[in-house]
Amino acid sequence: MALWGNNDNKGSGGTVSLNYTTLEVTGSGTTFGQVGAAATGDVIRFGIRGSGGTYFGDAVVVGIASTTSLTIGSTAGLSGAAIASTDFYVSELPVYTVLDSTFSNANDAAPSLDTLPFVGTATTNAGIGTDVIPVVAPTGLIVGDTLLNGGNDIIISTIGATTIALASTISAGISTGDSLTFKRFVDGYDRQVYGISTSSQYVAIGYSGFAHQGWVGVTTYIDMHGNLRVKTETLVAMSGITTGSDGISYPTPV
Repeated sequence: MALWGNNDNKGSGGTVSLNYTTLEVTGSGTTFGQVGAAATGDVIRFGIRGSGGTYFGDAVVVGIASTTSLTIGSTAGLSGAAIASTDFYVSELPVYTVLDSTFSNANDAAPSLDTLPFVGTATTNAGIGTDVIPVVAPTGLIVGDTLLNGGNDIIISTIGATTIALASTISAGISTGDSLTFKRFVDGYDRQVYGISTSSQYVAIGYSGFAHQGWVGVTTYIDMHGNLRVKTETLVAMSGITTGSDGISYPTPV
């Protein structure tokens, strides 16, 4: 079994379900083992990437019983969620990445806004419509955190010695001595391997962001200010990667 190939666009018609106990993948309308479709040593990628989809992760195909039945070697690269009647992709990406814990979809996380463990206390009143709150900021509060007010999370734009300024106005009045709740954006995390080719659809949207064509690991996450960050790592530099409509495609949101 080769460690990788050059095809990120193998036939992936139909849907699949996975038995986590037996490691058997059962297909409906699939063509496992046929020319151009899933073969032993390929990577099967479960789920749908992109907005509105659910992606479950990757596994190496170790056996094919029929056009509708194959076996994977491990569930280490999967999220652990049930996989039933879902779309899939088949790729010749580097098989070693499937057992690399940093690429496991069990590590994926959506960005969230978490309550901070400290509170503030208003030093004087602040009326509805103001964007400046009189408070001595708790230690650890930073610009980009939010203030919970009237059920809304309002981003903090400036922190002064006796006040904090907000990106928008408050909808609920604050009285002297009120406790103030603060939150912080927690990074989302997503890491996948993509086949990058100079002839792919990615060229028009910024191929220059990739150091080299080939098999590339792409990490995307949301930073504490809500900005999308992307990091790339060339795993196998090569030319001639086949990409297309059956490939997993980049970019995809966290």
